[in-house]
Amino acid sequence: MTFPVRLPLDRLGWSEPLAMPDQNLSATFRDHSAPGVAIGPNTRARRRITLTAPLGVTLALGWVGLGWFGLDGRLTALDIALVAVTTFAGYWLALSVCTALLGLFWRPAPAPPAHHNLSVAILCPMYGEPAAATIGNAVRLLAGLAVRSPHQYSLHILSDTRDAGAALIERAVVRGVQRAHPHLNLTYRRRAVNTDYKSGNIRDWVTTQGRDHDAMLILDADSVMTAESVARMVDTLAHEPGLGLIQSVPRVLPGHTLWQRVQSFATEVYGTNLARGFATWAGDEALFLGHNALVRTGAFATCAGLPHLPGPAPRGGVILSHDFVEAALIRRAGWGVRLLPEAAGSFEDTPETLPGYLRRDRRWCQGNMQHLRLLAVPGLHPVSRFHLVQGAVTYLASVWWMVLLVFWALPGLAGRAPVMPNLHDLPILTQTALALIVGVMLVGPKVLGIAAHLRDRPLTCQRAPGFAASVLVEMALAMLIAPTLMVHQMRAVLRTLAGFDGGWAAHQNQRHGLRTLLRFHGTETVLGAVLVAAATMGQVTPWLLPVAVSLLAAVPLSYLMQQDAGPDWLVRPL
Repeated sequence: MTFPVRLPLDRLGWSEPLAMPDQNLSATFRDHSAPGVAIGPNTRARRRITLTAPLGVTLALGWVGLGWFGLDGRLTALDIALVAVTTFAGYWLALSVCTALLGLFWRPAPAPPAHHNLSVAILCPMYGEPAAATIGNAVRLLAGLAVRSPHQYSLHILSDTRDAGAALIERAVVRGVQRAHPHLNLTYRRRAVNTDYKSGNIRDWVTTQGRDHDAMLILDADSVMTAESVARMVDTLAHEPGLGLIQSVPRVLPGHTLWQRVQSFATEVYGTNLARGFATWAGDEALFLGHNALVRTGAFATCAGLPHLPGPAPRGGVILSHDFVEAALIRRAGWGVRLLPEAAGSFEDTPETLPGYLRRDRRWCQGNMQHLRLLAVPGLHPVSRFHLVQGAVTYLASVWWMVLLVFWALPGLAGRAPVMPNLHDLPILTQTALALIVGVMLVGPKVLGIAAHLRDRPLTCQRAPGFAASVLVEMALAMLIAPTLMVHQMRAVLRTLAGFDGGWAAHQNQRHGLRTLLRFHGTETVLGAVLVAAATMGQVTPWLLPVAVSLLAAVPLSYLMQQDAGPDWLVRPL
């Protein structure tokens, strides 16, 4: 059931239904209306180098590791396991470095001319978020596009809000916008049942109103986009008929709390360069982030209908991380999927607190773990399969980092000498090479991101100290909070494997008292206390002590992160 806001009948946009069938995940599929995409030799070469170079680096690292552990003339099963896990983890770190390095060579493409006007629907799904702010951002975008782009735009507020009182506020806000901006094309509807969460919300609109629109710009409730960037995306879609989806590169809005500032700084300074590198090697086999993206409506309806996976949630049922899967299915059918860093005016919000972020992260973990079931879907492009693996690895990484820590701790707890041999037993050249490789893998993407940021936005002498302080603060907090993120992501993985369904929780932004934080971070606090005690008694290798202290400090760190950031320049990309 839908509840449209009172608008003139010719602006409601109702049309004949558009079919969006469930895709058959057991057979290949080709959309015969897709013109197809051609992958250039330069993209293929960049892709091969970027994906294979990390393999060579990590294999060399593994070889050095085996030689290091074998200095005493023997290799134990624990030694081999430690090297194997380290090597596997190292591949993804090295891939980040290669991608960031490629980002330095990215240059924006010239703006394309638009051959014909498109009808573009701006979709703003809502699930209980503040109505005035959410709808206001979307209306400002619509108003900006109306005066600067030749295409036709309309805004559709797609509410899945469960609270009837909140829904009344949404409708009141939309009516107020209609009175203030009678020239804007705006509709509102609220579903009685939020079947299949956000993907079902979008699908409902596509089948009921999608036939009237060439493309749809999918937003999140916290999305903020500039009219210039959206117009660039629409012009590109009009210019290249083989593209089925164009994804912008969302950056995090600065917000008010220290946690939000840290996230904003990281996406602006490091993430932008990584995204440019990824776009360079991914080409038209990129991915979909679920929001701030332009999608060809007909291609989406024909190719991206998601069935429920067999079995109960969390491994079966609704596909939560639907975006990667939809991109893979669109590409499978013959349409291009492109990341467009040129659309730089693309932003999203992030929860104000670390607990809010981690609660949202649990849902992403559950969805990304489902991707492992889809790797064998016939007809997927190899790069699309790689994206599905990479999405799952984002969370599985926490498991093998924990395994590494356990391997390091086991010898001490068993009363034997530490498993790590003496570094000074290695030749000096090997020591230097090993230290260089590890250092580059850990901080290389950040250093390269800083270099790209300063190339594009040179600092004045007056601003340089503030930027340097922001870099140091971000790096320090990122290192301190990393063990806590590892513990919570590992818990999310284990909960998913154990069959606990987290569902789709509404966005939470409230700040927490110390008692609540202590309950939320209880696991890592206890684990940190145990490791600190064991290290003090000589039962755990000192290599673990920084991790142990960070875990023990989880509550004060989380409390610090939810405080207002203070000076406006702190952790800001000046």
